[in-house]
Amino acid sequence: MRIAYSTYALQKVDPFEAVERVKAIGYDGLELNCGADWATAPDRLGEDERKRMVEAYREAGFPPPVMMNLIHICAHDEDVDQKLSLLEATCRLARDLCWVDQPSVVTTTLGKQTGTWEEARETIGEKVRPYADLAADHNIRLAVEPHVGQEMDTPEKARWLIETVDHPNLRLNFDYSHFLMLDIDLQTSIDLNAEYSVHTHIKDGRMTDGKVQFALPGDDQLDLVDYLTRVRASVLDVPITVEVSAQIWKRDDYDPWETATHSFKNLDQARKSLG
Repeated sequence: MRIAYSTYALQKVDPFEAVERVKAIGYDGLELNCGADWATAPDRLGEDERKRMVEAYREAGFPPPVMMNLIHICAHDEDVDQKLSLLEATCRLARDLCWVDQPSVVTTTLGKQTGTWEEARETIGEKVRPYADLAADHNIRLAVEPHVGQEMDTPEKARWLIETVDHPNLRLNFDYSHFLMLDIDLQTSIDLNAEYSVHTHIKDGRMTDGKVQFALPGDDQLDLVDYLTRVRASVLDVPITVEVSAQIWKRDDYDPWETATHSFKNLDQARKSLG
């Protein structure tokens, strides 16, 4: 059972320092966020830096990074050509940072559309397919993440999307926290989504007075031993990647390394209890 971290929570940290310090904490991998405000955005990471990044990952013993870019590919009233261009740049970066003979993974969300899920599902397949086709052109598996507050917010909807579009390069990012907010059972979520998932995010939290309150893994209601036990028993065989919510990393008192260390300790303790 491998545990990874995401630079989503390390926006202001030098990415090469991030590789070293995340490795020193004990993590087994590092997802790279490549949003516009991160140093690893495709247009900010030049050829030399990309080569250095590959060297840093290989020296750390990490696998090639999963790339995270919140493009919101189905969001209402946004420029599709611009989003396709951004995805292509992200795919090229993912391939430049991959040194093994296997597909890379890029994870994103569908974004908020308009109306109900019943309305959204009438067009969602045709909206998603061009992005899956583009991913296929670059040997990328596009992992979309169901998200609370967006139309695709349950494991049933996520499974419907994958099976309806029926594209080999369209897969899921299994982030149970979004289902947890809606009181959806963990085993049900795994049963419905694990076979189509090529990446994970993990965080904790609860819905309070109708508002989502995210927490670090193991700091709220998520039983990490139960979570890891059930994931290990499933077909899901990818690192469990800590994604720290912006609700946390945008706080004035946020300490990136205290947060990364605390999250690792919680998960590592649960992992060790599995034997």
